[in-house]
Amino acid sequence: MIFFGKIPWVLVIFVIFGSSCFPDMVRKKKMENDWFKIEKISFLSENKQLKLSLAGTIKNPSLESLEVYEIPEDSSEQFLWKKEKPLPMGTLSLKERIPSSAQNMDWIRKIGTTRKWILITLKNDNGLPTHLQAEVLVHESEKKKLRKDFSLEAEGEVIRLDGREWKIASEVNTNEQALLQYVPKAESVLYWNEMVTIHVYKVRSSSVSQIYSLLESGKKKDCPNLNWSKDQESENRIAYSWENSSCTKQTLNSQVAKLFRGEYGIYNVRYDRKGRMSDQDKSHWSDVLDKIPGK
Repeated sequence: MIFFGKIPWVLVIFVIFGSSCFPDMVRKKKMENDWFKIEKISFLSENKQLKLSLAGTIKNPSLESLEVYEIPEDSSEQFLWKKEKPLPMGTLSLKERIPSSAQNMDWIRKIGTTRKWILITLKNDNGLPTHLQAEVLVHESEKKKLRKDFSLEAEGEVIRLDGREWKIASEVNTNEQALLQYVPKAESVLYWNEMVTIHVYKVRSSSVSQIYSLLESGKKKDCPNLNWSKDQESENRIAYSWENSSCTKQTLNSQVAKLFRGEYGIYNVRYDRKGRMSDQDKSHWSDVLDKIPGK
């Protein structure tokens, strides 16, 4: 787990693996050549063993061997397994155990989608090699099953904020957005009184000020008398807060929030509380939210 101050950052949208002794292949997807076509690569568990499944099409009648490597970050290739002839032309479907020396389970514990890079080395009967490289996305739904099968706890299911433990209330990760919501560990997820949200809008063309205007107009559409305040503004960063005490048809809520551009889009990190918030509490939570990084 990575710590920033006292806050572990668990919004893992992407974990990228990619350093190779084949410099021309680094993070460059190549799924097909004259010898072989990669159809699908996936990670799975079977009989408490971590396996890698490879489906493809053999196009070279003289193929002698097929070797599979993972390309981890900042290290050399890790050998996973090898298949030798007979390798007849046509459809190929393999499912082989990953050796224990390469079974680092940390990526399975991390919440969110993990991106892995897989290198396929092919050799013909003359010993000449060729290489293919695939980008494999292991989604959170797949990792949940792996965690269950291997009895692993997800990293970041409980984090420490303001001296207390907070647990995940909900999580979303799509092409458009990523979201993590936390409530105090002692509170019910359904009947919470406090919530911390990390929300990423995966946009490149929109500006922070544009997203801010949409958030403000959306809230004021529901309550024209909303007590809304832009507390601070600098380049690519806006701090704001609101309270709906003037919205007679709504339950009293208050919020402190930060909006800024980060690595994967525009980040909206916020603290919500049922009821009013004192100026001292607003200042405290503003400081806490400032420690959440945009990467």
